[in-house]
Amino acid sequence: MPTLLLSDIHGNIVALEAVLAHASGRDYDRVIFLGDAVGYYPDGNAVIEKLRALGARGVMGNHDAWLLTLDVLEGEGYVFDILRWQAERLDPENRAWLAALPWSIGGEGWLAVHGSPCDPFTYVDELEIAREAFGCSEARWIFHGHTHLAGAYTALDGPTGPWVRHKAFAEARNPLKLGPKARALVNPGSVGQPRDGVPLAGYAIWYEEKDELEAFRVEYDIKAVEERVRRAGFPAPLYQRLYQGR
Repeated sequence: MPTLLLSDIHGNIVALEAVLAHASGRDYDRVIFLGDAVGYYPDGNAVIEKLRALGARGVMGNHDAWLLTLDVLEGEGYVFDILRWQAERLDPENRAWLAALPWSIGGEGWLAVHGSPCDPFTYVDELEIAREAFGCSEARWIFHGHTHLAGAYTALDGPTGPWVRHKAFAEARNPLKLGPKARALVNPGSVGQPRDGVPLAGYAIWYEEKDELEAFRVEYDIKAVEERVRRAGFPAPLYQRLYQGR
């Protein structure tokens, strides 16, 4: 069952539409969303509506959770100002969909979380943290987001613990084939705000039966996002960073 993997869209409908257009030429049977539909960019409503239309299964991200709990949070700064702006404009049906997201979902041999299997808010961005993450789940394929860094950690059992390596997904197409005894912790990359120095949206398609995955990087109209950010009155660094992929 080929599966489309999307993560960290953050209200960037322009990037999401570009990714879906790119993926339309490839067959997939289901969509798994790895968290953070909202935050940073103005089109949280449109993003959630698109995910709902796709029939996406998903998990809760930290920005999603923050938006839903703004009445009890004491967060300050532009991140929370934007979430308050989005919360005021979020349709009740979209809010209900967001609120129903669990912290993790999974099936035979796979698990989807936002951060780490150990903690949904943990950033898996170092080998040692990845090694700990593998220890918190027995799944062969673990899918996550949160770091906005497209790539995969792969693990193979060694005499004193798992050998863990990392592969970045920086090319237009990035194939990953698992060996018989290997496991993978995969971040398909951020759709809406990449942070690995590559100013391209990221997504992946997982081919479960083949034990293979392809990750892709896709161009999108950053200027159009800039115009949306300006109209909403959000801080300029939010669109400036997109040109650098940071």
